[in-house]
Amino acid sequence: MATRTSSKVGTGTPAKALSAGLVAVTASFSVGAAQSLSAGDVIQMVNVPKGATVVYVALSGGSGDALVALGDGVDNDRYLAHATMASASTVVRTITLHASNVPYVYSVDDTIDIYVSTVSVGTITGGFNMTVIFSKDTA
Repeated sequence: MATRTSSKVGTGTPAKALSAGLVAVTASFSVGAAQSLSAGDVIQMVNVPKGATVVYVALSGGSGDALVALGDGVDNDRYLAHATMASASTVVRTITLHASNVPYVYSVDDTIDIYVSTVSVGTITGGFNMTVIFSKDTA
């Protein structure tokens, strides 16, 4: 079980947004040659600033079979309870946000995360791509 980060969440990349309006962020995470995903891994993909409301999420990628959830630091399946990311999956999964979680306004800076719950093959390679659009009403 490990916590990993995309280039959009790495050290020195704070959550940023306009003081009001929509912001789109696209992040990628690549499982390197010496790595593999395991059940319990968390991949922090996109920073979300305090005061933001996520209005759209799309997820694609994966190579091998893994069951993942999509959430944040408070609720690991806030946006998607389960999705199978299968071999050669190039399809973009547009996430229908759970009605009970919309609108959810972040009270602190957080990250949108991929939670790996099950890995059904020995090696997961490839990576994930995520696009998140969030709104901000005030500074």
